[in-house]
Formats: sequence, structure tokens, C-alpha cells
Amino acid sequence: MITTRRLALLSGLAALALAASSVTASAAYCTAHSRSAYGWGSSSSLAQAKRIALAQCAVRTPRGQWCRIRTCR
Repeated sequence: MITTRRLALLSGLAALALAASSVTASAAYCTAHSRSAYGWGSSSSLAQAKRIALAQCAVRTPRGQWCRIRTCR
């Protein structure tokens, strides 16, 4: 049988775990564009999101064009 104290402790721990998971779930989102292509990246790290966006753009871009980060949030 679960006591009231144990129930309060378990619900408090569940709320704490939920709050911690929502903080770590926030992600950076970046887009990169060239004259003829685009790429986007999403990660918990801003630097990693930029690298992913640039890599995706580079794969789609013809030789001789450059990709640049357009937006990050």
C-alpha cells in the first residue's frame, strides 16, 4: 500500500524529471543557403546545428558556390 508521503515523493520526483527533460530538449535550429541550395540543422548545441546545416547545404551545392549560415535560433 502506497502511503501519502511516498506518493508525494514519487510525484515530486516525476515533476523534477519532467522539468529537467524539457530543459535539455531545447534545441538550436539553423539554416544555411547558397545561390542554388539550402540545408538545415538542429541540435542541443548551437555550434553543432551550424555544422549540420552547412554540411547539408554543401552536399546539395554545385562546385564553386559557397554556403553561408542564414538564420539560427
